[in-house]
Amino acid sequence: MTELLIIKTADAGKIKTFLTKNHIEHQIIYTEPLNDKKPTKKNKLREYIEMKSKENIFADYGKAIKDKEREKEAKEWDEMEVADWE
Repeated sequence: MTELLIIKTADAGKIKTFLTKNHIEHQIIYTEPLNDKKPTKKNKLREYIEMKSKENIFADYGKAIKDKEREKEAKEWDEMEVADWE
């Protein structure tokens, strides 16, 4: 019988050594190093601020797209750029 066993451990090397020494057939499907550090309040605050900043950027972008005066100004700038090249 073949089973998939997921083990979270700080010392995977000992398990690998045990399986090898005892000639237990095994296959390592996926390996991911675990992060020992727990997120600090400062990191959580930083992540929250970054998330809110991104939300604000997209909200401001949405407002800018709908702003007709901004569209008019953008068109004028585009026309000035074309005039400069001629």
